[in-house]
Amino acid sequence: MIMKTKLVISLSLFVFLAFVLHIHAFSQGKQANNWYFGIFAGITFQQGSPPVALLNSQCESPSNTGTATISDKNGNLLFYSDGVTIWNKNHQVMTNGNNMGTWSTQGAMIVQDPGNESRYYFFNFMTTGLTATPYKFQYSLIDMTNGPGEVLPDKKGILLYLNTTHHLSAVLHENMEEVWVVTHGWGINSFIAFKVTQDGIVMQPVISYAGTLYVFVEGYMKISSDGNWLGVGNTTFTELFHFDNTSGMVSDQGIVSIPKAANGVEFSPDNSKFYANGGYQYFFQYDLSSNDPVEIQASAVLLSNEVFVQGALQLGPDGKIYVGHSGEYLGVIHDPDKKGLLCNYEFNSVYLEGRTYAFGLPVFMQSYLRNPEFHTTQYCMGMPTQFNIANTNGIDSVYWKFKDFGNMPNDTSTLLSPAYTFSGPGTYYPELTVYSGLLHKTVKDTVVIYPLPTPQLGSDTLFCPGATIALTLNAGPGDTYNWNGNFTPGSQTLAVTDTGTYFVRVRQHGCNGYDTIQVGSYPPATADITNAQFNNSNCNQSDGSITGMVFGA
Repeated sequence: MIMKTKLVISLSLFVFLAFVLHIHAFSQGKQANNWYFGIFAGITFQQGSPPVALLNSQCESPSNTGTATISDKNGNLLFYSDGVTIWNKNHQVMTNGNNMGTWSTQGAMIVQDPGNESRYYFFNFMTTGLTATPYKFQYSLIDMTNGPGEVLPDKKGILLYLNTTHHLSAVLHENMEEVWVVTHGWGINSFIAFKVTQDGIVMQPVISYAGTLYVFVEGYMKISSDGNWLGVGNTTFTELFHFDNTSGMVSDQGIVSIPKAANGVEFSPDNSKFYANGGYQYFFQYDLSSNDPVEIQASAVLLSNEVFVQGALQLGPDGKIYVGHSGEYLGVIHDPDKKGLLCNYEFNSVYLEGRTYAFGLPVFMQSYLRNPEFHTTQYCMGMPTQFNIANTNGIDSVYWKFKDFGNMPNDTSTLLSPAYTFSGPGTYYPELTVYSGLLHKTVKDTVVIYPLPTPQLGSDTLFCPGATIALTLNAGPGDTYNWNGNFTPGSQTLAVTDTGTYFVRVRQHGCNGYDTIQVGSYPPATADITNAQFNNSNCNQSDGSITGMVFGA
């Protein structure tokens, strides 16, 4: 049995000094620590949460267009773009970074090369000048070896697909190494998924046909960070699909069709809620827990009566969702995993220090923002339960609280993969807090520790010599029974017809219990006549006597 995390319960600023782990290409959130968007606006999470406004942006995006930003594994800015121009970490135009494409709803998508940490794929859109196929989907390759970076001239504006909308999202493949980059066809109901591998982009895309024909190009697309859902905002409707991050396919089964316009869409950190922002009277939360299209659509909760136009939504590395509406503030959904109005939406939360949001926020590969998950094995009383984090990339340190009241305060650990023995059987709610820079996230799970089976075969038993042996051994409750070392499972009872040693292993909830019984017989009666004396009869007056004989039982 494997258990995994189900609920995020806290997110906050914290400084925790502990061991530092090696960080690989795909870490948990630091690549999304710096945002540039709108009209010279920006925020950074490098100092923790809430984010601090940045005033050094060179980006001036037109209304209703997005951006893309990427930082390194430590949260240091690498470059950012509005889809047309790329600026490096020094806020200068990157070498060959002009005329990259056109403005679009989501700007661009930046994906680190799975085979080379110094290179990044830059996915975006370009106008074609053709009425029938106005946009093409393309990629460029950026080399960061020299520090400020450069767009490789022979890898700039490479055509991937013709005739797409502005919808664009990316998520890790199930193998946690490769990446899926997904867009949508224009005038058709197709999803086009390209796989990015260590060897490059697989140029033959995976194409799925599902949902509605898209006649408008605008709107956001997001894949949930666990790779199971795909949500799309459109000018006249919103749609939710099941996504398979192994095959790259979008399912045409179980589609949630919502007849409400939305621009920005986003998933909660635990992927149990979906948010769609269509502006005034069209900003909703949907509960995905039922997995039923009718129930999901019926779960809509209006989050605000404020008057604002539709805007972008983006999950931050602090586990909060940032809401673009207008002006010099961003809204914030502080507890997006919670249901309904408990999600705690604040309309004007982050002040941009005089800079202006222009209806677009940066997009990131969703896996950068995935919650930590841990798995457990071994649930038997008296034996250590092993705790393992599914993906340690980007985690600086950890703190475990096993919530074992019978062993407090000695029920904590700072080890990456601790083994902990609970004080007794029962249900426990261990918590894992992971620290990444000055941000931390806490997740919890449920672990059940089971008592060991206690088979009772009874006391050792003796039968009289020659008597018929008919004994039934009952091993008691269990899932499987193995008698006398037989690997083939038997039944709960065993009929005994002969003497011998009988033993059983009872397995229940993965835990083993043992018992043994001896079935024997009494020894036959014996007579020792070594010292026996036989006396003659006494003149027929008696039968005589024997003395000195010893009997044993």
